This record gives sequence, structure tokens and C-alpha cells, in this order.
Amino acid sequence: MRSTIAFVIVAVVLALFGFAFLGVARLDAHMADAAQRLSTLEYTAAQESLTQAEQYANHARFVPWLGSDARQEIRARQAAVQYWQRQYDAVLPAGAEPVAAVDDQNVELQLVVANAAFRVHQTQFKDKQATIKALEETAAGYLTVLKNNTWHPDAAFNYEYIIRLRDAAAKGSQPPPPQKNEEESDNGDQGAPTPATSQEGFQIYIPLEQGEKNPTGGEAGKASAKERKG
Repeated sequence: MRSTIAFVIVAVVLALFGFAFLGVARLDAHMADAAQRLSTLEYTAAQESLTQAEQYANHARFVPWLGSDARQEIRARQAAVQYWQRQYDAVLPAGAEPVAAVDDQNVELQLVVANAAFRVHQTQFKDKQATIKALEETAAGYLTVLKNNTWHPDAAFNYEYIIRLRDAAAKGSQPPPPQKNEEESDNGDQGAPTPATSQEGFQIYIPLEQGEKNPTGGEAGKASAKERKG
């Protein structure tokens, strides 16, 4: 009787672990699909994949080393999707310091919020004083990200970039204005075939065959002795 009970308990435990790891596998699949969709600018499809991943994140909570990290990553990627759709107000938490309002354990989400704050501050680039103030507030957001235990090189790069913009603005230089339409995107210009080029002016040299070579031209690597003069 005891062996039967022990067998049932072990079977239940294994079934729970199997169910949890199945959820983790589905979670990873949806997260990978969301990353691919985001990289190809398919924002709606990326959001749908993240929504499905969020459902399986509940299964991942039974795996201690993965559950909390998965939910944080999903929130960061959802914010990234909103950011690239220019929904900055949806990304920013309420409060005077939006980056500080984000959990410091989620550095990726903090960075997305800091980037969204910069885009909002770009609309405040009016006169010199307003521009400097907006850039200082932006720099403070990136500094909050850098104060975490996890080092983020992108936050360091952005912080230095904003500091340079602030110093340039103090000297009278105006920083770049915000983007006005989809054509002014950070994603670069759309690719296109190169224009056709003409071969006019090019000379094509074809190596001679063995029988076509000049017999008096000598052999490669060998030269006739020079005669001394005088």
C-alpha cells in the first residue's frame, strides 16, 4: 500500500514538472517568434506572440530560475513594441521620474522607458533653456539605469550622447528635432537595387594561352643579365 502511494506521489510530481517544462518550451517559442516579428517591424504580430507568451509564463513560475525573469522580459518587450510604434505615453509610468518608477530588477524595461522619455523631451526643444532642461532630465533617466547592479552598455552610450547634446546646446547648438513621420524612421532607408552602370571605359584583359605567349618575352621570375656601361 505504501509503495503504491509513493508511486502515485512520484507520478504526480513528475507530471507537474513535465507540465511546467512544456509551458517553458511554449514560452520560449512565442518569445523567439516575438523577437523575429519585432525585428521585421511586424508590431501587431509581435504583440500577439507576447500575449500568448504571457499565458505560458504562468506555467514557468514553477521553475524557480526562470519564472520571474520571463515575466520581466515580456513586460520589457511589450514596452519595446509600444516604443517602436511611437506610443511613448503608454510606455511611460505616471510620475515626475518615470525611469525610477520601474522595478530596478528589470533593466531592459528601464532602458525602454528612458528612451521613451527622451522622445517626449524632444518635443520640448524650444529655446535654449528649455532644451538644456529637457536634456538634463533625459540624462538623469539614463543615469538611473546605470546605477543598477547590471551594467547596460546601451544606456551608457545613450547617456554620453545626451550629455554631449546638452553641452552643445549650452554653446548654442540645436539638437536634432523629433521625427515627424514614418519616413524619418530610425530603421534606416528601404533597400533597393543599385542603379545600372555602364561598362563603357572599362578594358578587359584576357591572359594569353601557353602557345600565344611571346617566345622572346622570357619566363616568369627570370630576367636577362644587364650589361654594364663604362
